[in-house]
Amino acid sequence: DEAKEAHDREVVRSVRQQAIEAAWEANITMTGPQEREALGMFPKIAGLARKLHDSPTLQDKFEKTVIFKRGEDAQKRRLDRRVPTRWNSDFACLTAHLYFKDEVQIFTSISEHGLRDYALTTAQWKLAEHLVPVLELFNDLTNVFSQAEVPLVYDVVPMLESLEHSLDRVYNATEEPAVVRIAAKAALQIVGKYYALTDDNEVYRIAI
Repeated sequence: DEAKEAHDREVVRSVRQQAIEAAWEANITMTGPQEREALGMFPKIAGLARKLHDSPTLQDKFEKTVIFKRGEDAQKRRLDRRVPTRWNSDFACLTAHLYFKDEVQIFTSISEHGLRDYALTTAQWKLAEHLVPVLELFNDLTNVFSQAEVPLVYDVVPMLESLEHSLDRVYNATEEPAVVRIAAKAALQIVGKYYALTDDNEVYRIAI
């Protein structure tokens, strides 16, 4: 649905801008180049996985690179793709990319593959490493919510509280890159929005 996609993009832009402004007031700022590096990271990661998936020839060459680096016993030989309808696919896509960091760097550096535009910069590799633990917070919850018959109604609010506390720790962690802290702030705003909606739902209150 194009209308829904346009609405979602506008919501994301609005939340991101609000988070940037809130972080700025807390003296957490990122430069223009840092923002561009961050925004350009996932298109490269997801794009490379899609390229390999869509090209049996490239996929075969990548698997041979994996075997060369890890041996014939290597069980995992493919990059995970990002699937928009799967909430935790970003996490899987990112962790696979980091898992195959050496192979990806070798593969994208070979000119005949035509994949140099998908090569991450040094800063993007570092950012990816910082981002994994944050996305893992959402991955764990997604796995729980994906199970049949769980969570129960009275489990939801404690889960939101736990997520909120974890994101707050990321936001206040001075060792984290500014862009990760700002992203955590944006996530906190969304969590807070849905947390507040529980006040309007009698089922939650009765269950608790």
